[in-house]
Amino acid sequence: MLISRLGYIGLNVDDLDDAVRLFETAGQLQLNRRDEGRAWLGAAGRHHWVVLQQDLDRPTGLTRMAFEIDPGVTLDDAEKVLAEAGVVCERRADFRTDLVRECVRFTDLDGTEIEIFRGLAGVAGGGAPKWARLERLLHVAVTSPNFDLALDFYTQVMGLGVSDFIEDTTAFLHASDGAHHSLVLQRRPGQSRAANHVCFQAESFDDVMRARAIVRREGYELRDDLIRHETSGSIGFYFEGLPRGLGVEFCYEHGQVDPQHHKPRVFVRTLQAKDVYEPPPGY
Repeated sequence: MLISRLGYIGLNVDDLDDAVRLFETAGQLQLNRRDEGRAWLGAAGRHHWVVLQQDLDRPTGLTRMAFEIDPGVTLDDAEKVLAEAGVVCERRADFRTDLVRECVRFTDLDGTEIEIFRGLAGVAGGGAPKWARLERLLHVAVTSPNFDLALDFYTQVMGLGVSDFIEDTTAFLHASDGAHHSLVLQRRPGQSRAANHVCFQAESFDDVMRARAIVRREGYELRDDLIRHETSGSIGFYFEGLPRGLGVEFCYEHGQVDPQHHKPRVFVRTLQAKDVYEPPPGY
């Protein structure tokens, strides 16, 4: 596998002040840098999990997905794999600008900038204390108008493994660290790429509940409240974030798979697949 985990995402927003406020309070992230039109927010000692920008000449939404390269792979290896697949990429090594030691960047077939990096910036002294303790940026779920081609690219070129499917409409993809999914692809023919949600993994269930209390106190709308997924086994909740349409999930007990031996399952699309607590018809 080329990549080990999701490192950070980039989002273009209508109002940078509002988005920073949301991710600092309800999102429980720490603002580590801000300049004209951009802000970097992170947690757990990592400089950024979310990079916000306000560019009125671009549509709002997902601008970048950045993945940390597997420790056993070099960026030369990544460039070679991408070149063999016909992907034109840019090699960069500008830490002051990019806040990663080195990376390659390219655009996927759905128009999203993809980065494969090594050496994400850290925060000296660790993160400032928040009410909810977060462990990692876990995954992002995105729609794809070219689902089959996207699935082929992310598995055959990027080397992600399939953990599970929900029918032929959703694919949960894992990287080499074995988290059940670092990327979720959702079939949406005729629609442009969009981020459905981003997920932060908390250190404990109590931290999920602490985050939920902050979200409710701040008055943000809950999208899904305390559900447990059949696929990953995680328990958590979602609230409506920014930009509009992006959900923010906090979860705990997210499952692990063995990347070498895992065989994907296929679930029927039911309420129980999304939330095992939902009773089937007749109960």
